[in-house]
Parts: sequence; C-alpha cells; structure tokens
Amino acid sequence: MILSAVLGVSLFASLSVAVAIILTQRFHGHLTHDSHDGVQKLHKFPTPRVGGVALLAGACAGGLLLPEESRSLWWGMALSALPAFACGLLEDITKRTGVRLRFLATICAGLIFCLLTGQHIARVDIVGLDRIFAVTPFAVLFTAVAIGGIANAINLIDGVNGLASGTSIIILSGFAILAAEVGDRQILGISLILAGALGGFFLTNFPMGRIFLGDAGAYATGFMLAALAVALPARNPEITPLVGLLALSYPVTETLVSIHRRLVRAGTSPGQPDRLHLHSLIYRSRARRLAARLGVPKMRNAMSGMVVMTLPLGSTALMLLCATSPILTLLSIILVSTVYLILYRKVALLGPFGLGPRPATVPEI
Repeated sequence: MILSAVLGVSLFASLSVAVAIILTQRFHGHLTHDSHDGVQKLHKFPTPRVGGVALLAGACAGGLLLPEESRSLWWGMALSALPAFACGLLEDITKRTGVRLRFLATICAGLIFCLLTGQHIARVDIVGLDRIFAVTPFAVLFTAVAIGGIANAINLIDGVNGLASGTSIIILSGFAILAAEVGDRQILGISLILAGALGGFFLTNFPMGRIFLGDAGAYATGFMLAALAVALPARNPEITPLVGLLALSYPVTETLVSIHRRLVRAGTSPGQPDRLHLHSLIYRSRARRLAARLGVPKMRNAMSGMVVMTLPLGSTALMLLCATSPILTLLSIILVSTVYLILYRKVALLGPFGLGPRPATVPEI
C-alpha cells in the first residue's frame, strides 16, 4: 500500500509541476525555452526544456513517503545527484555550459554516490577482471566514470518525444521487478519513485512534446539509473553486476556508436552534435512514411520514439530472464548491441535524409 502511494504521489507531483511550467511559459520562456533551431532539433516551436524541475518535485514528494528503512539510501542517492542536476539546469537556462564541465559534474556526482552510500562496482563476474575490481580505489573511480557515462548516454538519446523518459521507465520497471523478486524493498521503492516522477513528465512530453527533459532531467535520470544498476547487484550478490549494462545496453551502444562516428568523420569531435542518431534517422525515414500512411503526420516524432523503445524493452526483458547468469547476461548484451547495429545500418543506408552527401562512415559501423 505504501509503495503504491509512493508511485502515485510521485506521478501526481511531477505531472502537476510539468503542467504548471507549460501553462506559465510565457513568463519564463525567455529563460527556459529550447529553440527549434539547431542540428539536432526535431521540434517546430520553442518549448520549455526544464522538465527536470518536474522530476525533482515528483522525486522529493515520493521520497517523503518512503518507509524509514529506505530513506537513507534514497536521500543519499538524491544528494549525490545534485551536481549533475544543477549543472544541467544551468545549461537549460543559460545554454552556455560546456560539454566537458557537464561530464565532469556527472562524474563528480558518481564519486559522491560511491563515497556517501558505500556502493560501487566490486566485481563484474568476468574471469581476470574481478581481481582488478577488488582494488577499491580503482573500482570507485571506474564506477564514478561509468555513472557519468550513463548520465550522458541518457542525455544523448533525448531527441524525440518520450524516448529518454519512456526508455528510463521501462528500465526502472525492470529494476523494480527484479528488486521485488529478491526482496529488496529499498531498491523497489526507489525505482517506483523514479518511475512515477518520470511517468508524470511522460504524460506531458508524449506524444506531442509540450515540455522537454532538458539536461537537468536527462542527467539526473541517467545518474539514478546508473546508481540503481550499481546498487542492486551490490546489495544482492545473487544478481550478476552485468544486469545494469544489459538493461542500459541501448543508450550505451548509441553513445559508443556516436563517439566512433564523430571520431572517424573529418572535421568532427566526440562532443559535436549531429543528426545521425538512430532516432534521428528513423524520424527522417520510417516514421515519416508510417505517419503519412496512417494519416497522422503530427505523430511522426512520437512514432520515432516508439520504434526505438523496442530496444530497451527487449534488453529489460532479457535482464529479468538472465539476472543470475553472467554468461547469459553477457551474451544478451552482445545480442542487443548487434540488433542495434543491424538496425542502424539498415536505416542509415536508406538514403541521405536531407543531410546532403551520405557520410562515408555510416556503413562502416
């Protein structure tokens, strides 16, 4: 009953604040609007990009209802997320925060999480590597960098309506089910808080995109997903530490492919935005045709997200099936990454998508 209330209160608080932001945007839009001009922009009108504020409201409201035994871990995670959230919110308002500073802020948040909660990746269930992770300083530093990477990966996939929040809700649902199976009510409660907060935002972001997560929302969400991916197996040794990587394999693969693409293309850098993400390519090809065929052209953006969300749905289902087997989990990670690469290659070869000459690097992924 308490956990149901946590979910409901988180959702209601997040939804209420998101609606309030949308209704009052004429007063704060000069600070909070995300311009529709830019290489990665797929929306047509300036839109509030401070959905992270709604998530914060939902998370805090739900956290107040957690049972006492669950509060220490939750508030430790929440306090650890502040550097990532604050730096992201600064970017949402000023649009002038550098990529490196934001990445460092997420790593700093990861380091605080490790030190404050005592949770870090101490094993990976891979022969040889476990000896390295037994060295605590290395394990803590690796965990902090990995958490920062996941936070940025969620920000990277935040390009079409509902994709980042929908992907995160799917993964959180998987974490909640897994936590319930092993009797970890603390992780279960935290997963429900975050799912509720994201759910309230999702109702205003999907399908029409009335408000965006922004960097604050994306970084904070990515941080929390990564923190849970670390804490769940750390607190429950029967679960392989690889489950987090499996659940997050879509955004991780998207990030690695994007870094590779930008490194090998002349004149680009890993931090430079482009329009060649999987969701961007689908938006300019399959989603356009599907929306036109169904007679709902305004749903093109949302359809792009729905197509891509099949990847996290599949990876989360595999996580629940293979959670106690390192070998099956590792094979599942390879499977999901391979499916992503095949899908990316197939979509990328359909045409130039209005981007000019087709990049020679796309078929080489």
